[in-house]
Amino acid sequence: MKLLLRRGFRRSVVRDQFTCVNAVMFRRVWRGTNETVLALSESEALAYRVAEGDADPSDPFVVDPDLTMWQCGGEFLDVAGQLLGLPAAPGQSAFDRNSGG
Repeated sequence: MKLLLRRGFRRSVVRDQFTCVNAVMFRRVWRGTNETVLALSESEALAYRVAEGDADPSDPFVVDPDLTMWQCGGEFLDVAGQLLGLPAAPGQSAFDRNSGG
């Protein structure tokens, strides 16, 4: 979690009104992309990258698979690590991505 915060993600607690589940959300917007990790527990998480305009911050639990640039579900450490290991998004230099901003 600390690595995500060092990389520019902001942490908040969100609630899925449909399933009444709380999650810890890590989210950052960088050069037109929205990168999100939703941690439901240590063993259940969802991470995704979408274009900033395609993200719905009011309901981060619903992700249109046709709009995602990348998404993955599984254990928190696995999905967060995979998201951080992605190559830079189009229009984002590798230096900027590795420096976290």
